[in-house]
Amino acid sequence: MNNLTNKRRRKPDSDPLSGLVVVELSDDHAGAIVGMFLADYGADVVKFTPPGGFPLQQSSSYLVWDRDKKQAPADALRGSSSGVSAELVDAILSADIVISSLTSEFLKSSGVDADGLMAANGRLIWLNITARGDVDEPGSEIAGEGLIAAETGVLTEQRTRDGSPFWNALPLVGYGTAMLGILGVLSALHRREVTGLGQRVDTSLVQGSLAARSPMLVRGEGVETWDSAGNDPQGALPNYRLYETSDGKWIHIGALTPDFWNKLSIAGDLLELVTDPQFDTAPMYWPTEEIRDAAKRVIGDRIITRSRDEWVQILQDGDVPVAPAQTTDALIYHPQVLANDIQVEVESGSGTLGIQVAPPITLHGSESHESVGFTPKPDPEFNGPLSGVHVLDLSAYLAGPIGPAYLADLGANVIKVEPLTGEGCRVLMMLYLGGNTGKRDIALNMKSIEAREALERLIKWADIIVHNNRVGVVERLGIDYEAVRMINPVVIYLHTTGFGSEGVMATRPGFDPLAQSFTGISQAQGGPGRPPVFPKTPICDIATAMLGAAGSLVALYHRDRTGEGQHIENSLLSTGLWLKSDSFVRQEGFEEPILTNADNTGLHASHRSYEALDGWIFVGTRTDDQKASLAAITGVAGLADAGPGVDGDDETARQAQDIFAGSTVAEWAERFAEAGVPSARVAEDIEEGVYGNSDVLRLRAVTGAEYPGFTNLRQPGLLIGFSESPGERRRGSPACGQDTEPVLSELGYSAGQIAALESAGAVARFGEQGQA
Repeated sequence: MNNLTNKRRRKPDSDPLSGLVVVELSDDHAGAIVGMFLADYGADVVKFTPPGGFPLQQSSSYLVWDRDKKQAPADALRGSSSGVSAELVDAILSADIVISSLTSEFLKSSGVDADGLMAANGRLIWLNITARGDVDEPGSEIAGEGLIAAETGVLTEQRTRDGSPFWNALPLVGYGTAMLGILGVLSALHRREVTGLGQRVDTSLVQGSLAARSPMLVRGEGVETWDSAGNDPQGALPNYRLYETSDGKWIHIGALTPDFWNKLSIAGDLLELVTDPQFDTAPMYWPTEEIRDAAKRVIGDRIITRSRDEWVQILQDGDVPVAPAQTTDALIYHPQVLANDIQVEVESGSGTLGIQVAPPITLHGSESHESVGFTPKPDPEFNGPLSGVHVLDLSAYLAGPIGPAYLADLGANVIKVEPLTGEGCRVLMMLYLGGNTGKRDIALNMKSIEAREALERLIKWADIIVHNNRVGVVERLGIDYEAVRMINPVVIYLHTTGFGSEGVMATRPGFDPLAQSFTGISQAQGGPGRPPVFPKTPICDIATAMLGAAGSLVALYHRDRTGEGQHIENSLLSTGLWLKSDSFVRQEGFEEPILTNADNTGLHASHRSYEALDGWIFVGTRTDDQKASLAAITGVAGLADAGPGVDGDDETARQAQDIFAGSTVAEWAERFAEAGVPSARVAEDIEEGVYGNSDVLRLRAVTGAEYPGFTNLRQPGLLIGFSESPGERRRGSPACGQDTEPVLSELGYSAGQIAALESAGAVARFGEQGQA
């Protein structure tokens, strides 16, 4: 076996998964990303592909996604009736993990019997990634990113300016699925340390679609949802939006809260924002679109008077959240990237050096130690592979809390600590409810001397501690890593920042759209030579939280084997560049991918949404044969040669649109199915794409919940399945202080002591601080 593409130059402390053997059987982005993550942290990954490879692997993005992997012999995965190869069987029988995203039909034709191989290798963890949850039906084998995005409402969660379905340049479905797969594998590894047994882990592109957007999908009477406000591609809210500067470049302003709104008015010399009566309720409430547009004009007219770099400096000096919109490759040698080691050198097969993005989580203290073992005992009250693991969540907003919520779904006992008046995200209840499921909650004044002992007891109780305070805040509170380690020497301590813990940007506030603009996601969404577009899904926040949870599980597995705790760091910056790993590259043979067409409806004329008589249909061709069939069915010859950046693509799409308008979605879908052309009806909205989606319902991927003041509350539920240790959604998101009394009782406090803490203003209970 030889190196598949290129090898990353590793650091001595970068191999906490060393010794693990992984067999990758994947033909898609999601499976490749799971394999890349495991290889990045030291696992030995062997990738099996059929002779000639898979179509998607022709992309130069796989120079990154297949790094540090070994290539099996070309005939080891045959995909035919010739039977399973001895090389493949031997590899699986000696492996710790199998990553499979191939269809059951392909595996059967290759002679791969997953159940039989798992029975023979009792410690094997088999990750099974499917399109719709292992449904063997016609068309399942061609259901990729675009089709699942169409069916689950991703394409209509945000729309283009003219109301067309919106194509995400970032493959949200694939990344959501990959992160679920990573969490599933790592939690099963921990469980194996407890029981000695492997198990099957299941997830799908449908579930990944929900994971990538989970807090945005909360619905219920009384829950205010995100308003697209006229489909403005630069952003709906005047205070949270892209603005053009005098040099034709763009900045993203993130004045989300009243405090930052006031700072914007001062730093930007925009006093009208706080003196004009029509803006009295800004920035938390915008009563009409006309008032929003008026504020956009006021701010836009001011921003256009100076250059991008001038405004970035002015607003940063005024502590206003801001970031330049730029391309991803502009960051390869950026001082903040270098200060936080977010780029790494790679050696290609020819021996030349290149630059790629570093693994997204930094672990400190993962040197090899003699194994002493440290495994939490399972707790029968908390079902799942992480039963017995205790997590202390000191985080707020999105980039912290979603990670512990996933750990709770996986069986961990999670306690969230909030200020007495609740954490900042409670003013955006949709996001709060979507990011805090499964937790218990204690309201604790961490600045109070009287609360210090309770906090220290919680620290002693925890296996994992998570926070996303700005650099310097926890030091003032006395809960930085060194202080916490004195209380709990084997703790796993995760600190999430906006732009890393080192460098001149370390103390700056970080919000999702700032990271999207800064790391090139917004510019990629706009496309080459066009204005950046603000993608609605806060994917940097969501992915940062999920990757933080994954990093915690890497550290937990390391502690299971060595007894050593870890200090872990991640950031919106490292996550954004990890999500843009297909562009953060300086390497021989790499070509920058084109990720969207000019109007953000797809990749090109044969891979995009079209309006039919009664709705929208997405066609997602992958091969030349599929394009040729599409051209033959529609009579539009240009569709056979369509591709990213192909001349005449816009004209071909216009011709095709005229044809598509003549028949219904069902009529087109029937013709395409007969010819093997991938297509799907575009769900009109979240209700159709998620809560009315038959695959989502069959997978039980959504759940009801309760919270005071809301009715008919619905949101994504469990998104990963385990054959031997299934998880359980035990509760929805907690009210502030809902569990203060029982948690303190578990920590050894008497009723009288709890009452004394309340009297001193050190703690509060649900119902007494207006957080119902």
